[in-house]
Amino acid sequence: MVPVPPTDSTHRQILKSSALVGGSSVVNVLVGIIRLKFTAVFLGPLGVGLFGAYTTILGPLSTLAGMGITSSGVRQIAEAAAESDQQKIARSLLTVRRASRVCGLLGMILTLALAYPLSIATFGNADQVLPLCILSATLFIGSIAGGLGAIIQGLRRIRDMAAQSAIGAVLGLPVAIALMIIWGVKSIVPMMLAMSLSSMAITWWFARRVTVVSIQMSWRETWFEAIPMLKLGLVFMSSGLATAGVAYVIRVMIIRKLGLEANGVYTAAWTLSSYYVGFILSAMGADFYPRLTGVNKDDSAVNRMVNEQTEVGLLMALPGILATLTLGPVVINLFYTAKFLPAVELLQWQALGVMLRVVSWPIAFLLVAKSEKSWFLFSELTANVVLLVLTWIGIGGFGINGAGMAFLAMYGYYTVSIYFIARHMTDFSWSSANFRLIGISIALSALACMASRFLPLIWSGSIGVILAAVASWYSLRTLTKLIGRNPLTAVWRKGKETILALGRLLRQASNNQNHFHRR
Repeated sequence: MVPVPPTDSTHRQILKSSALVGGSSVVNVLVGIIRLKFTAVFLGPLGVGLFGAYTTILGPLSTLAGMGITSSGVRQIAEAAAESDQQKIARSLLTVRRASRVCGLLGMILTLALAYPLSIATFGNADQVLPLCILSATLFIGSIAGGLGAIIQGLRRIRDMAAQSAIGAVLGLPVAIALMIIWGVKSIVPMMLAMSLSSMAITWWFARRVTVVSIQMSWRETWFEAIPMLKLGLVFMSSGLATAGVAYVIRVMIIRKLGLEANGVYTAAWTLSSYYVGFILSAMGADFYPRLTGVNKDDSAVNRMVNEQTEVGLLMALPGILATLTLGPVVINLFYTAKFLPAVELLQWQALGVMLRVVSWPIAFLLVAKSEKSWFLFSELTANVVLLVLTWIGIGGFGINGAGMAFLAMYGYYTVSIYFIARHMTDFSWSSANFRLIGISIALSALACMASRFLPLIWSGSIGVILAAVASWYSLRTLTKLIGRNPLTAVWRKGKETILALGRLLRQASNNQNHFHRR
């Protein structure tokens, strides 16, 4: 069994991985602000809604074709790495590469076959058949990139994951801006295709640096090696398909009942609500999941790591969530334009739901790390059914804001249900520190919501800034106690290391390109 580090070491590891991912997230956020602003100006709510519709259509198809290989591959590679079995690592890596190519090809064929009925079902006409056929290539490209990404993640190459994300964002931005300026709404399809290609190229660049022992394995052997991945992968696929399918149905409901521009408003709020906590959730997937898999047979170690991840994640997320709740109009104008101001109340409801998402996600990883397929699938499917039903009721009664209310209510249900599932499985319980922190978060969020609803923006914004400052002070003070030093020092150091590493890699790529041209 892999030895479990002391508690403070685990807190430090969480912060270390969060700092690395956070360093790239700073770059991603800056790039995202620029891209979103150009998107809002040159595409408008109609273009943003169309972009969101394409993304939602391709989501279920990608999930169905992927067979969950990427996520289950991470788990299998992480287990092999924990055992330091070089042969097993090499076989797992080759299996994931081959399986992702086959799945991507199947996904592209499936999209081509369903392009016509999907266009009719989503938009009520066949105008989008050709764009969907072109976008089918993104499933093949994305599947290959997903397989390469699983290798990097499963081996816990967090620095590479962070650099890969930031470089992909930086390189894709000029192309996206140029296409939007030249073609406007017509740029959406080529832009999505270019972003997909860019992501795959960067991921390949980092994945090729992974060195493993040389092995010979036939496709028949690959099939038998893939069977354990497929068994767990089918669970991931079913869960992901339900999530993507529900997201698609919700978009269709919004488009049919409220119009394509309303879908643009929904897409804007959905994007912004999880922007700030994105790096926290990314850190969970990047490092926490493989680490948890390495100790999955020790319930006490698993429970302790889940508690620590919950505590650190919520401490880092709370200040940004409070600021979002009270500064919604400012955030919308910063990232989009005044045309998207109807998204303010929707953004607030979704921000509250995101807070519960931060609380519940570590417990969901507990189920995955222990390969509890039935419980994981049950929790995910029921949550998606609850979201679909509540969204249908909410849109009918409250318009677009009803979708945000449904999101919050679903995560309330999901957090409670998955907590009791974990309690049944491993005798899990939130620590007293987490119960206290969750209570403080709910109280501060309720105060921020009331301020934004009943006070003018100048007063609610001032209260929001004060609450965010108090939460930042409390979070910093608590994290300093947990790890024995100011976490901003580690975040600054890791962020600087990440940016310097990005610069070195870009210079190396430039030098290679110049050398190629000279030849």
